[in-house]
Amino acid sequence: MMNNQNSSVRIPRPRILIADDDPALLRALTIRLTHEGYDVITASDGYNALARAMDERPDLMILDINMPAGDGFTVQERFENSSGWPRVPTIYISGDKSDVIRHRFRQAKGFALLHKPLDGRHLIEMIQRALWSCAA
Repeated sequence: MMNNQNSSVRIPRPRILIADDDPALLRALTIRLTHEGYDVITASDGYNALARAMDERPDLMILDINMPAGDGFTVQERFENSSGWPRVPTIYISGDKSDVIRHRFRQAKGFALLHKPLDGRHLIEMIQRALWSCAA
Protein backbone atom coordinates (compact mmCIF):
# COMPACT_ATOMS: atom_id res chain seq x y z
CA MET A 1 0.00 0.00 0.00
CA MET A 2 1.38 3.42 -1.01
CA ASN A 3 1.62 6.17 1.50
CA ASN A 4 -0.16 9.26 0.10
CA GLN A 5 1.47 12.08 2.02
CA ASN A 6 1.25 15.63 0.82
CA SER A 7 4.56 16.96 -0.29
CA SER A 8 5.75 19.86 1.82
CA VAL A 9 7.78 21.46 -0.93
CA ARG A 10 7.77 25.19 -0.33
CA ILE A 11 8.03 27.46 -3.34
CA PRO A 12 10.07 30.52 -2.39
CA ARG A 13 8.18 33.79 -2.40
CA PRO A 14 9.71 36.61 -4.45
CA ARG A 15 11.78 38.99 -2.31
CA ILE A 16 11.20 42.69 -2.80
CA LEU A 17 13.41 45.40 -1.38
CA ILE A 18 11.54 48.63 -0.64
CA ALA A 19 13.61 51.70 0.16
CA ASP A 20 11.89 54.95 1.14
CA ASP A 21 12.54 57.54 3.83
CA ASP A 22 8.82 57.97 4.57
CA PRO A 23 8.07 55.53 7.44
CA ALA A 24 4.30 55.59 6.82
CA LEU A 25 4.70 54.72 3.13
CA LEU A 26 7.27 52.04 3.93
CA ARG A 27 4.90 50.47 6.46
CA ALA A 28 1.90 50.65 4.08
CA LEU A 29 3.84 49.08 1.21
CA THR A 30 5.20 46.36 3.48
CA ILE A 31 1.69 45.42 4.61
CA ARG A 32 0.29 45.49 1.08
CA LEU A 33 3.09 43.47 -0.52
CA THR A 34 3.19 40.93 2.30
CA HIS A 35 -0.56 40.47 1.87
CA GLU A 36 0.03 39.95 -1.88
CA GLY A 37 2.44 37.09 -1.12
CA TYR A 38 5.86 38.72 -1.30
CA ASP A 39 8.70 38.65 1.20
CA VAL A 40 9.57 42.26 1.95
CA ILE A 41 12.94 43.73 2.86
CA THR A 42 12.97 47.40 3.92
CA ALA A 43 15.43 50.25 4.18
CA SER A 44 14.91 53.92 5.01
CA ASP A 45 17.91 55.41 3.20
CA GLY A 46 20.21 54.72 0.29
CA TYR A 47 23.11 53.40 2.36
CA ASN A 48 20.99 50.76 4.10
CA ALA A 49 19.16 49.94 0.85
CA LEU A 50 22.46 49.05 -0.82
CA ALA A 51 23.62 47.02 2.18
CA ARG A 52 20.32 45.11 2.35
CA ALA A 53 20.37 44.49 -1.42
CA MET A 54 23.87 43.05 -1.21
CA ASP A 55 22.97 40.82 1.75
CA GLU A 56 19.49 39.71 0.71
CA ARG A 57 19.69 39.52 -3.11
CA PRO A 58 16.15 40.71 -3.82
CA ASP A 59 14.21 39.63 -6.89
CA LEU A 60 12.98 43.21 -7.39
CA MET A 61 13.73 46.62 -5.91
CA ILE A 62 11.35 49.52 -5.31
CA LEU A 63 13.52 52.57 -4.73
CA ASP A 64 12.54 56.09 -3.78
CA ILE A 65 14.47 58.54 -5.88
CA ASN A 66 14.94 61.18 -3.16
CA MET A 67 16.35 59.56 -0.01
CA PRO A 68 19.10 60.48 2.41
CA ALA A 69 22.47 58.73 2.05
CA GLY A 70 22.01 57.90 -1.63
CA ASP A 71 19.13 58.31 -4.04
CA GLY A 72 17.45 55.35 -5.72
CA PHE A 73 19.41 55.77 -8.94
CA THR A 74 22.71 55.66 -7.05
CA VAL A 75 21.64 52.59 -5.06
CA GLN A 76 20.74 50.67 -8.22
CA GLU A 77 23.94 51.72 -10.01
CA ARG A 78 26.21 50.79 -7.10
CA PHE A 79 24.38 47.49 -6.62
CA GLU A 80 24.88 46.54 -10.26
CA ASN A 81 28.52 47.61 -10.28
CA SER A 82 29.46 45.73 -7.12
CA SER A 83 27.23 42.66 -6.95
CA GLY A 84 28.22 40.77 -10.07
CA TRP A 85 24.65 39.41 -10.22
CA PRO A 86 22.23 39.69 -13.09
CA ARG A 87 20.28 42.91 -13.33
CA VAL A 88 17.47 43.19 -10.77
CA PRO A 89 14.33 44.88 -12.08
CA THR A 90 13.86 48.22 -10.38
CA ILE A 91 10.73 50.28 -9.93
CA TYR A 92 11.49 53.86 -9.01
CA ILE A 93 9.04 55.96 -7.02
CA SER A 94 9.04 59.71 -6.60
CA GLY A 95 6.90 62.72 -5.96
CA ASP A 96 9.09 64.65 -8.43
CA LYS A 97 7.62 64.66 -11.94
CA SER A 98 10.34 66.81 -13.51
CA ASP A 99 12.01 66.21 -16.86
CA VAL A 100 15.31 65.71 -15.01
CA ILE A 101 13.87 62.72 -13.13
CA ARG A 102 12.40 61.22 -16.30
CA HIS A 103 15.76 61.63 -18.06
CA ARG A 104 17.66 59.99 -15.20
CA PHE A 105 15.10 57.16 -15.16
CA ARG A 106 15.70 56.46 -18.87
CA GLN A 107 19.46 56.46 -18.28
CA ALA A 108 19.09 54.05 -15.35
CA LYS A 109 17.05 51.65 -17.48
CA GLY A 110 14.60 50.98 -14.67
CA PHE A 111 11.51 48.89 -15.20
CA ALA A 112 9.01 51.59 -14.21
CA LEU A 113 8.80 55.09 -12.77
CA LEU A 114 5.76 55.61 -10.56
CA HIS A 115 4.75 58.88 -8.99
CA LYS A 116 3.51 59.46 -5.48
CA PRO A 117 0.87 59.15 -4.25
CA LEU A 118 1.06 55.55 -5.43
CA ASP A 119 -1.88 53.62 -6.84
CA GLY A 120 -1.60 50.26 -5.06
CA ARG A 121 -3.20 48.25 -7.87
CA HIS A 122 -0.93 49.81 -10.47
CA LEU A 123 2.13 49.10 -8.31
CA ILE A 124 1.15 45.43 -7.93
CA GLU A 125 0.63 45.20 -11.70
CA MET A 126 4.10 46.67 -12.34
CA ILE A 127 5.67 44.27 -9.83
CA GLN A 128 4.02 41.29 -11.51
CA ARG A 129 5.13 42.47 -14.96
CA ALA A 130 8.69 43.07 -13.79
CA LEU A 131 8.98 39.66 -12.14
CA TRP A 132 7.39 37.98 -15.15
CA SER A 133 9.81 39.71 -17.54
CA CYS A 134 12.76 38.37 -15.56
CA ALA A 135 11.37 34.85 -15.48
CA ALA A 136 10.76 34.79 -19.23
